[in-house]
Amino acid sequence: MRRTRRNIGFSLIEMMTVVGIIAILSALAFAALDVLPQRTRLTGGALEFSAVISSARSHAYGRNQRVVLVLNADGYTLGNPIEYWVVVDSWSNMVKTMQAHPDWRNIRDLEPAAPAPAGSSYPLFDSGHFNASVRVFQGGYWDAVGRVAHKGCTATLATKVGLAKGATKGTDTFPPPFCFVPNNKACTFCSGDGAGKPLRGAIFFEPDGTVKFSDAEGNMSADGSASITFQPMGGGGSESAQAVVITNTGIVRTFSANASR
Repeated sequence: MRRTRRNIGFSLIEMMTVVGIIAILSALAFAALDVLPQRTRLTGGALEFSAVISSARSHAYGRNQRVVLVLNADGYTLGNPIEYWVVVDSWSNMVKTMQAHPDWRNIRDLEPAAPAPAGSSYPLFDSGHFNASVRVFQGGYWDAVGRVAHKGCTATLATKVGLAKGATKGTDTFPPPFCFVPNNKACTFCSGDGAGKPLRGAIFFEPDGTVKFSDAEGNMSADGSASITFQPMGGGGSESAQAVVITNTGIVRTFSANASR
């Protein structure tokens, strides 16, 4: 019997299928590479901010001095980067200073009055800013997770867990025991509209370890906790938002909207 030769190679359909698969995988890889740096910067920014808060509290406790973290979060879209300054409130008059300069944009605008000597400035302990592509998330953590209460925040937690002293309120989107933390604003202790007027506020760290919150005009918050929610611009969407939670007893935690959905 005569042996027939079999053609070796790929058909046109097989080659087109392979090319199509490669194109799809390339597109997915490109999208992932485009989003990954945004998420990395966001995670790094949230963790850095948490570290700054913890460091400021430790400094106040260790040095027996009031320390203030002054924050200018600017707005919800690309613009000026989120900036912060950690200063020593040597004369315990930062509240009065903010009340006297309610439109401040930079720590240099906050000039201490009496009992500080003329020409004085608040001693700077630390400062920094986020990457310009990291902004605050307008609706806060509440919007980032779709306004859905965490399944662990049930009616049995109506009295909440006492991680904070004083008033507690929230929309139950953070997991227990943080259900009480306010979360329906980009920065729950800041003043400003994030558009024509930047979002600004301050966190006060007392020598006894307690924490207080104030808006840009020196109005102290009655809430026993606060949160600020960040998002990356240009990729990732609301599911990539991350929130930093601070209680007035000094507890700091970071939460990812993606993990809470």
